[in-house]
Amino acid sequence: MPSSAELRESAADAAARAEEVKAQADKDGRTMNEDEGKRFAALMDEAESLVKAATDQDRLERFKTKADEPEPRRVEPQMDTAHRSVIFAEPKKYPRGKLRAFTGPDGDADAFRSGQWMMAALFNNASARQWCNEHNVELRVQAQTSGLNAYGGYLVPTQFEQAVIDLRDGYGWIRQNAKVVQMTSDNMVVPRRSAGTTCYFVGDNDSITESNKQWNQVELTAKKCAQLVRMSSEINEDAIISMVDDLAQEMAYQFAKKEDECAVDGDGTDTYGRILGVRPKMIDTDHDGSYSDNSTAGDNWSEVTAAMLTSTMALLPQYAWAGAKWHCSPKAKAAMFDRLLAAGGGNTIMTLEAGAGLQYMGYPVVMSSAMPSDDSAAALNNKIMVIFGDVSQACTFGDRRGITLKVSADRYLEYDQIGIQATERFDINWHDIGDDTSAGPVVGMLGGT
Repeated sequence: MPSSAELRESAADAAARAEEVKAQADKDGRTMNEDEGKRFAALMDEAESLVKAATDQDRLERFKTKADEPEPRRVEPQMDTAHRSVIFAEPKKYPRGKLRAFTGPDGDADAFRSGQWMMAALFNNASARQWCNEHNVELRVQAQTSGLNAYGGYLVPTQFEQAVIDLRDGYGWIRQNAKVVQMTSDNMVVPRRSAGTTCYFVGDNDSITESNKQWNQVELTAKKCAQLVRMSSEINEDAIISMVDDLAQEMAYQFAKKEDECAVDGDGTDTYGRILGVRPKMIDTDHDGSYSDNSTAGDNWSEVTAAMLTSTMALLPQYAWAGAKWHCSPKAKAAMFDRLLAAGGGNTIMTLEAGAGLQYMGYPVVMSSAMPSDDSAAALNNKIMVIFGDVSQACTFGDRRGITLKVSADRYLEYDQIGIQATERFDINWHDIGDDTSAGPVVGMLGGT
């Protein structure tokens, strides 16, 4: 049904066309003929009918707006005068398992507030909207020009977003190891030191040769990453806390998984948000100095030797050693690092029972499921198997904004389900991995053939 404004616009258009008919007759200095009279009358009848319909639509819209608005706040929230913060009502206790996304002393309360927000914003639950109004939980909309969920989506509350961020940072390998910067715009340039000053020996009367610190730029362009989750449209208050906890965990995992996949194997196509990952970039023929070549051996984890790994370590420049770590998949950690440590001398039953730990040659071993796990020829031959170095010096992660949610009640109507869409915006730039002849702060080991 058209809005009242659209109906009035149509009525004005019909009246304008009627006026044109009469104006032509007036211009000719005559009265309207029979056809013109019928046309004039029909247009005016249409205009009057549209005006009446607009009036009826006005009443309907006013009623719906009033029905959707929460009642005036009946109870003012208490204030903690020492910390100047709102003391929220104690959440109801519902039977459920242990929360995984919402942790800490306020985990239950944060989950309850997030659940009430979701019931209000996404399911338009009147009771939840009332609760949010009385407890200062904002139903914020991303697009400032409209209050409709269809225009941009609801921005999630602080408690829910923090739960997602905490989990995403915990799951996400690249967020934990790269240099993370907050992007203040969709396109951002970060200064990067490219060269330093130079020292010279000079005589008593000689002039000093000038040298300057040089800078170039790392460019970040925010890419939108989205996921669509199906959920039952029949959510009651008893289940909302468990649902919001599960949703936060799933969203965090999927966002972190995609970020890591882009950082490791991004090939610059739309599949990876046009992000180029570290493994393809090292072997693009412009960065041959960034890896050790095991082309004669070492085409799977069981064939990698300690000598191959130390050859890779030897490539790393001195400035990157302080923050250096090994980065590999869980399978590579077990089949390569743990195997070599277990085969070393001096092991006893007690040391073998204790496990190999998360270090090799004195440097931490960091695991990411995005790193290669398959040791087939297609996965490792002439491809980077493992990397070593300081990722924070080599890669910048640009974080544009937090999580935004919006809901579709029509997408899965036949299943009595709704679709919840979550989006974030970020970029990843591997700007320092050496060049064709020299290594950067991160080096790799190339699998053999």
